[in-house]
Amino acid sequence: MHASESFIVADHESGRIFLQLEEDSPRQVASLTKIATAVVALEWMDEQGSEPEQLIAVIPEAISAGGNPLKLRVGDQLTLRAAIHAAMMASDNISAFALAAALGRQMKPGSDPVAAVALFVERMNTLAARLGMERTHFTNPHGLDGGKMDAYSTAADIARLAIHACDRPDFLTYCREKEYQTIIRRDGREVPLMITNTNELVGSRGIDGMKTGTTTLSGPCLVTTAVREGRRLIVVVMRAEDRFRETVLLLDKAWPALEKWHAEGAPIGTNDHLRKKGK
Repeated sequence: MHASESFIVADHESGRIFLQLEEDSPRQVASLTKIATAVVALEWMDEQGSEPEQLIAVIPEAISAGGNPLKLRVGDQLTLRAAIHAAMMASDNISAFALAAALGRQMKPGSDPVAAVALFVERMNTLAARLGMERTHFTNPHGLDGGKMDAYSTAADIARLAIHACDRPDFLTYCREKEYQTIIRRDGREVPLMITNTNELVGSRGIDGMKTGTTTLSGPCLVTTAVREGRRLIVVVMRAEDRFRETVLLLDKAWPALEKWHAEGAPIGTNDHLRKKGK
């Protein structure tokens, strides 16, 4: 019996599913939302030719996003690179909100913070539609739900998102380290900042990402990507009693299945649909 209510394990390259349970059941996904936030930010930076060292400011509205593991203050400045690291590794809501507000203003100059974030979230939902995430809707860039089911996704849809994220050669640099040292600007001074990864599995068993998430409504969630002999698996677990142990158990089952499938010539089948939609 599995200790999570929903999960999926898929091959990154083909999108083939090896293990699944209630993978299309909509549920709150908490900070797994930040994967979409990071992807939209990186895609926008590509479009605009933005430098990762561009500074953004922490605005009062960002502080109200709740949770402040990095002890950020209104007026602090951090780079786009640091903001993405903070959102992905420390699951920092303030960085995610500040990132969305800053880039939303670039999308429509003159926008107030609320409108700017709304523009950014619209891009997140456009991304979801592009990837065939048909049972997904985002309402903010950080994943806090306030006890409401307004925002939702599924294990399969989050796997689609994770596969797309891993297609980017730069994405895993934002979540594969246990710690990331950066500097923020505060009151005209440079202040060192250490960002610690909330994913306990990173750095072991070939695991190099990707994102934790927890709210009362979502329960503990985890997206994991792991590499072995040049092959990559994506694991998504939702509302898992022990998300880290559950992920390891699923990987232990999936690796032999992946190897067997390749030994058989990697035949195309009905389980390959994660890459067939929106690609």
